[in-house]
Amino acid sequence: MKPLAFKDRLSLALLRFFARLPLPLLQRIGAFLGGIVACFPRSGIYQTVLRNLQLCYPQQSDAWHQTMVKASLRSTAMTAFEFAKTWGMPPSYSVSQIRDTHGEEIFHEALAAGQGVIAIVPHWGTWEFMNAWINQYTAPIIMYKPGKQPGVDALVAESRGRLHATVVPTDDSGVRAVFKGLRKGGFTAILPDHIPGQNGGIFAPFFGLSTWTGVMVPKLAAKTQCRVIVMGCMRRADGQGFDLYFHAGDPDINHEDALRATTAMNRAMERFINIAPEQYQWSYKRFKRSEHMPDPYRGVGLTYQADYLTSGD
Repeated sequence: MKPLAFKDRLSLALLRFFARLPLPLLQRIGAFLGGIVACFPRSGIYQTVLRNLQLCYPQQSDAWHQTMVKASLRSTAMTAFEFAKTWGMPPSYSVSQIRDTHGEEIFHEALAAGQGVIAIVPHWGTWEFMNAWINQYTAPIIMYKPGKQPGVDALVAESRGRLHATVVPTDDSGVRAVFKGLRKGGFTAILPDHIPGQNGGIFAPFFGLSTWTGVMVPKLAAKTQCRVIVMGCMRRADGQGFDLYFHAGDPDINHEDALRATTAMNRAMERFINIAPEQYQWSYKRFKRSEHMPDPYRGVGLTYQADYLTSGD
């Protein structure tokens, strides 16, 4: 392995330092920093979050949009610090932070069916806390794309090395590994709400907007006829840990028609996001490539999106 540069060693040291701090303190730090960002409504990240919320919730008032932007910015910053905590602690710590599970029987029934399971995981809540919980019951195959911060990648690799997960790259070899695992009744978790490459998607409605959407999940589901569920990890309003949510996937996700299946996948994610919209990662320019409208972010500027928030795609 190539030695880390000084800045990467520094980021790794900082992450390990943060991991030693109490979780409530980290959440307060994140909320404070997110609140500072929210004081600059002309910034790129503020405007991107605002435009996404306006596009997805046009029925809501301007006051609601503004309030939700500020809540989203605080939540996104909190998530970053929460990730550092779960990466730097043993799996038992993450499991101990799970308070309630909603629809857990959906997860266990899907595993027990023996047909293989794809778990759709939107960029919602603090999804990394789920890894340790899931590993109590199965050994998942996780696709992971290294980011631009080797220090962060080093900590993520160290964290996932303590689990039973098999990490595969986000390329053809990784897809083949996931396919073989599903055919053998295995489990994989995929974050599908990003913009895929030229050959990896189709236009499908997401919050009523026809946008470029990845087809990997529908294709794998159609070829293997595995079970598909949706799951997420939501920060509790009282700050006392996290709750897990499980929904059964729409049967159409397994359909051979790519548009029908991808539409069902997006619909399932919308249902999840609506549980707590402020905990979704609205800082991502999800509608940059849409079928019936020009780039809605033109003139917004660059959007901040930490590499560690998109790892696992």
